[in-house]
Amino acid sequence: MKKQISNLSLNRVEGEVELKLQKDKNGVIEDAFITAYNFRGFEDILKGKDLLDTLVITPRICGICGHSHLTANVNAIENLYRENGFNIEVTQKAKIIRQLTQCSEIIQNHIKWFYLFVMPDFLKLDPSEKFVEYRPFTGKHWKNALKISSDIIKIVAIFGGQWPHTSYSLPGGITSDPLKTDLVEAMSIVDSTLKFVESNIIGIDAESYLSMADYQEFMNKTSGGSLKDFIELSFKNGMEKIGKSYGHFITVSNVYPCIQEAVIKKKRCKFNIKKVKEVKESSGYSIVQPVRYDGLPMETGPLARRLTSNTDLFVNLNSVFSDSYLVRVWARVDEIVRILVNMKDWISKIKLSEKSYIKPKDYKLLSGVALGLTEAARGSLIHRIEVSKGKIVDYNIITPTVWNLGPRCKNYRGVAEKAIVGIDNDLKAQMVLRSFDVCSVCLVH
Repeated sequence: MKKQISNLSLNRVEGEVELKLQKDKNGVIEDAFITAYNFRGFEDILKGKDLLDTLVITPRICGICGHSHLTANVNAIENLYRENGFNIEVTQKAKIIRQLTQCSEIIQNHIKWFYLFVMPDFLKLDPSEKFVEYRPFTGKHWKNALKISSDIIKIVAIFGGQWPHTSYSLPGGITSDPLKTDLVEAMSIVDSTLKFVESNIIGIDAESYLSMADYQEFMNKTSGGSLKDFIELSFKNGMEKIGKSYGHFITVSNVYPCIQEAVIKKKRCKFNIKKVKEVKESSGYSIVQPVRYDGLPMETGPLARRLTSNTDLFVNLNSVFSDSYLVRVWARVDEIVRILVNMKDWISKIKLSEKSYIKPKDYKLLSGVALGLTEAARGSLIHRIEVSKGKIVDYNIITPTVWNLGPRCKNYRGVAEKAIVGIDNDLKAQMVLRSFDVCSVCLVH
């Protein structure tokens, strides 16, 4: 019998991506192809540019996670100084503020993703009046999520002057010199965001939630909220059984104390950058080159971060439900709580008397190759720069989206492609894809 083929131009993603599904006679997906076809060419644009031009250009790779691209870029330049034998000093104040603003971007992304992408999908599977408040544009939860995500991102504007596309972080520190009132305002925003999360998402105080180690404990103790709604809808629609991929996870950078760098193949091991390779072969259906770690496809993002960090709740969830849609989405919601709690601590540790910026040596003295690694909202991000006397010779970027939505190589399907195989419903296939990522813009950087 002739195979059934579906070509789905995905909506409700950032950018353009196509999902091609091949099904058996019963409508079960036998194979999946994630196609990205819009070349953007940031890596080519950067070649020949002055090294410090990258501080303005790289944040524009993405309108959602531009701060993460800036962070990876600055990390790479600072590492280049070190590779050239120059000491580069960054105060603890600057380090904390950099981390604070980047994590603000991560939280706003997670909140929008959950309420604007995840929950509205369920309305198509379960259109009951019980969940009408998740309806796009008109639903109370949808509108509240927009407001609170807009509030938390103000922290980037307080310290960085603007969002998106801020360039306030640079080799040697940051350009801003905040006042006590800025810290008070930032703390107020974090407090109000955490209260929203406790009341509307997890239905319990953050301290109690973070002490939990299994699914049933949460369901017994929560007073309600969107996470509980999500879990109930997931079980009702069988989402705890689908969306499973290879069970390989990667986290390339630390965000103390809530994210730990590591790799999980058969077991947890230390991350080794030398094992990261872009596969120089054409998939035949996507302009993107797959990336592999030690030859294996790897999932990155909040679920990877919870497992590489040995978080008890997710170690237990993974042992019961594996890397399913349910667990992957829950991990991203969980990270909102975890990061907000730590942001309060970071703000309290900022010493305004420290310098914001310590000027390093002339960047035109720099030549060679260096790497910048960080954890963005969607997962692990790597920038590699090659420089000659302060000019860019080559610039290479491996985004989280390439790890997750990238195409197959000769040995393995892409991570999200693998997770879609076996599903018998087009909408659920799209939901699984969106559980990994919704940013095809970063995919075709």
